[in-house]
Amino acid sequence: MTFTAKLFTALAGFVAVTFVAVYFFGIPPEIKRAMEKKALQTMGENKMSYIAKDQISKIPASDQEDVKQLKKGLGNAVGGGMNNPLGEAGGETLDSVTSPFTGR
Repeated sequence: MTFTAKLFTALAGFVAVTFVAVYFFGIPPEIKRAMEKKALQTMGENKMSYIAKDQISKIPASDQEDVKQLKKGLGNAVGGGMNNPLGEAGGETLDSVTSPFTGR
């Protein structure tokens, strides 16, 4: 076997073992929270602003364009208003309160 074949075999084995471990044991909650927080920071959001925008986007849509524009503008305004340290603390508090029910 050549060196590159051994290297790719070892790499494939490591990836397979990692996937099997994640499948059987799952991802620890601390790592999930860290990944979620990093993703929200990348999007320029915090948990509360993301939740607020998500809830407003769930309002039933109408075929009227002005209603769709209002819904989008309202979601951005409310979400933007929550995108501050107070919104960050509120989102983390809500997450910690609901985590026993959601299994996170």
